[in-house]
Amino acid sequence: MISSKYVAIKPGGEQLLLTIELGVPELDPKSDAGDYRCKISVSALGLEQYVYGVDAIQAYCLVLKRLKMLFEERISEGWTFYFPGYPDMEVDILSSYF
Repeated sequence: MISSKYVAIKPGGEQLLLTIELGVPELDPKSDAGDYRCKISVSALGLEQYVYGVDAIQAYCLVLKRLKMLFEERISEGWTFYFPGYPDMEVDILSSYF
């Protein structure tokens, strides 16, 4: 599992420490076709799910797409993102990673 931490600030000023965790693609134990899955978790937002693909690369690419959608939604609501300890340097998370 890989992880990264950010501080998210909601439009009303509330701060959340986001720990984003992405799992390593693995064979889906429920698939008879050899499909893969990749786990994504952002506990501060109540998100914990698997994203599925026909192979390991597709599962990983789709989990990144899911993460991008998560950030796009929050940014459209007015959220801003920072690295912990750097409250004066906003992170343009979409252009940094996607």
